Amino acid sequence: MKRTICILLAVVLLLSLAACSSGNANSGKQTASAYLDQESDAAIEVTVDLSGGWSVEFVRGAVYLYDSEITGTNEGVAMLITLDKEVYEEDLAAAMADGNHKEADGGVFYTYYEDEMGYLTSLNDSAYVLITANKANIEAVVARFTLSLAN
Repeated sequence: MKRTICILLAVVLLLSLAACSSGNANSGKQTASAYLDQESDAAIEVTVDLSGGWSVEFVRGAVYLYDSEITGTNEGVAMLITLDKEVYEEDLAAAMADGNHKEADGGVFYTYYEDEMGYLTSLNDSAYVLITANKANIEAVVARFTLSLAN
């Protein structure tokens, strides 16, 4: 009887582990997803590709991306924040005025601050996002984020 219970517990444990690991895989990628609050009632679902040892921290209205495990001493590589429409429109006007801006993937890459680049995008003209990262890897970092409107 004890042996049967042990076997059943082992099977349940293995099935639980398999379910947990398959829920975090997306086409062979390690991913994490969360909904970000948006004041305009348009919640944004953010999925982040964590393949290669990346880590993510979700905070209300923001996402912090790290290129390694999160510790108390390392700083994030990128930050994603939601914007209200007025701030988005002001930032977009500034981005378009930047001589180095580049339109791609439904958004605009531009010089955000000294060594940082920004990427502005909107989803269905109801939700607005800014991603900031180092100039050298902004496009690769932005490619790690998949954005969609929550239903």
